[in-house]
Amino acid sequence: MSISEEKISAKRKVIIFGALFVILVLLPGISWIYLSGGLNWHKKAIGELQNYGKIRAAYVIYPDGTKEDRLKSKVTVLHIFGEKPDLTDANRSIINTGERLFDQFGTNDNFRMAMISEGGGTAEFLTHVQTKPSADYATWVWTGGLGSWRTILENGYESYCLAEKAKPDPEYFALTDTTGTIRRFYNALDENQVGRMVEHISLLLPKK
Repeated sequence: MSISEEKISAKRKVIIFGALFVILVLLPGISWIYLSGGLNWHKKAIGELQNYGKIRAAYVIYPDGTKEDRLKSKVTVLHIFGEKPDLTDANRSIINTGERLFDQFGTNDNFRMAMISEGGGTAEFLTHVQTKPSADYATWVWTGGLGSWRTILENGYESYCLAEKAKPDPEYFALTDTTGTIRRFYNALDENQVGRMVEHISLLLPKK
């Protein structure tokens, strides 16, 4: 064998060894790091979801007298607007966040947004809501019964703040799973917490 052929053979061995190292060592190692990171993220996210009580039903009564709980078996984001809400900066932001949630999850029939108020709202508030493209879709569930909703959500929020050693926020979202169990609360005006809520919604929605 000539010196030139020996050099080619040695170079070929190096290339083959390098390829085998990538296939057998490097790629599995990268995959393991990726999967391990994803598994740890999933465990952490699931661990953040606890039990803070059960929500009540939100019925719609049809002309024939039958009624339907619009939140039954739905992953639901809830917010209390209060009595005859006005279009404050906070309420505008919360409605706009609801529209973004609709854009992401609105086509999933297992997802709902329950917005709780009494007395409808001011003309400016109602106009802002009704101009949203999603206003007429079933995803939005507007419901009254402010007193009972306050009891349920405020008790759950107090338990959450105590468990998390968190300062209560004046505006918050509650998130339930399909059993109606409140799993976590979020500052409704904090983009980072809203982003985490989106991740939790994705985890709780039934897989198709």
